[in-house]
Amino acid sequence: MTRRYSEMNNPTARRLARPTAGLLPLAIALACAAPAIAAPAPVQPGIATPSAPAQPTPSPVQPGVADEGQNSLAGNTPRPDDDLTMQRVRPAPDTSAAPPIDNDLHWPTPVEPVAPIAPPPNMLRIGDFTTTVPDEVPRAVLDGVNSTAAESEAFVATQGRSVGINPSRSDKIAAATAAGALGGAALAGIPMAVVGGVGGGLIGAGIGAGAGFAVGVAGTAAATAIISGAAAVPTAGAGAIPAIVGGFVAGWPIAAASTGAGALIGGAVGAAVGAAVLGIPSAAVGGVLGGLAAGGYAATAL
Repeated sequence: MTRRYSEMNNPTARRLARPTAGLLPLAIALACAAPAIAAPAPVQPGIATPSAPAQPTPSPVQPGVADEGQNSLAGNTPRPDDDLTMQRVRPAPDTSAAPPIDNDLHWPTPVEPVAPIAPPPNMLRIGDFTTTVPDEVPRAVLDGVNSTAAESEAFVATQGRSVGINPSRSDKIAAATAAGALGGAALAGIPMAVVGGVGGGLIGAGIGAGAGFAVGVAGTAAATAIISGAAAVPTAGAGAIPAIVGGFVAGWPIAAASTGAGALIGGAVGAAVGAAVLGIPSAAVGGVLGGLAAGGYAATAL
């Protein structure tokens, strides 16, 4: 017992243990990423939430005057024609002086859910990453992305507090985790999506061109020559090849347009499928690894 106590109180051992401690809430949060994104941050057992009044209370604010106590998650002043869900949000906290993780960590316990952070007006905010969004981007799209990112970040911050991490440090870890997940998903997903898109596009173009040619020559003499040549392969062998090639040559002028259209359609479909098949799983893996790496670093960063 004496040896173990001295090891745990050794400053070096504590420094080495802090990144691992910081990964605990991240692992919990990432394991629950799907429900965190699909719905607002869940209320933990034992925490009561204020019930909504049966009838809305009339606001004393005059029409057209914004209430400073309410903001949309996009950080913009609500307008009468906005069809956005108002929810409890908070400004971005200052985590520059976040205290280090101490040795008082424990198993998760019920805590008050952390409110999402409202992004700056007309900007995309995913944790520590913020960027200006062009005016051409629909506000509903921007609000949806910001809302999903903010809810997920708030969920990670809540998990950090539930295991005993200081709120400021938990906010710092959550913001870094969200930005790291974005960076990891982009670094891993985009290259693989390009590879899958190119490969899928080539394969799809070939299949589409063949289908388009078949549609174009269907019912013509060229189609009859190709079918007859193919049927003769078992008996004539290589001798049937000239008839097949001649049929394709004869049919090409007739089916040029349908062949080109088929190649374009097949290429587009193949590129989309190939990009999704390789890009989405790679982005998911990269996002998890990037979030863990960034969150682990933020657990010990000054």
